[in-house]
Amino acid sequence: MKALKLAALAIGAAGVCVSAYVGKEMHRLLHSKPHLPADFLYTAHSGCENTADNSLEFLEKALALGVPALEVDVTVRNDGTPVLLHAESAGENEGLLLDDALRLIAEKSDSVQINLDLKAFSNLPKIAELIEKYNLASRCFFTGVEKAQSQTVKIDAPNVPYYLNMDLNKMRLEDEDYLRSAALEVQRSGAVGINCQYRNASKKLMQVFRAEGLKVSLWTADNPLVMRNLLLLEPDNITTRRPIQLASLL
Repeated sequence: MKALKLAALAIGAAGVCVSAYVGKEMHRLLHSKPHLPADFLYTAHSGCENTADNSLEFLEKALALGVPALEVDVTVRNDGTPVLLHAESAGENEGLLLDDALRLIAEKSDSVQINLDLKAFSNLPKIAELIEKYNLASRCFFTGVEKAQSQTVKIDAPNVPYYLNMDLNKMRLEDEDYLRSAALEVQRSGAVGINCQYRNASKKLMQVFRAEGLKVSLWTADNPLVMRNLLLLEPDNITTRRPIQLASLL
């Protein structure tokens, strides 16, 4: 009986400690103020605010909200025509034409930045040509680029900056040597920074990459507490399907 009482007391004490920790973390999340980079972006993920992915509806919604950046998925049809579609390739009539999408963006906004998340790399010169056609070179950047495709991107679309997609080891996000090695890989690829899943983010990641002059872009955060925590890490970009919520936190 005495042992049971001691066990119950221990469990109760542990519960108090957990509650205190959770309360402390909630206070930190709600009351700490982030010091974001001067050029911080938040990006409206394709299909944001319950619109259809890669659609005119999505583009019009994002532009109407006045988001600083929007993201679309870019692939090519069998004949090489670039279209918006989350797939490695598209059929003859699949996907919204990238030409139409860029025309709409150019007509309706003179400032929004465009994240072209590449799903195919077989006709990058045509994608670069369309970017130039609508005078959007200073407002476009690529994601979806992994180490194996970085040379292709540099050769076929030399005027478009890109982030390198990397899947970091979650167990080593506070390991400075490991993060410096990742930063070196990004630099060698020619990318402006890293694009990674938000669960791979840490304050140490931001510090190491910023010291090397590299940016950190995080995807895709939709929960307000997650957003708040990421803001406190002070990244360069957060991609979200809930830009209205993120904007309210800013």
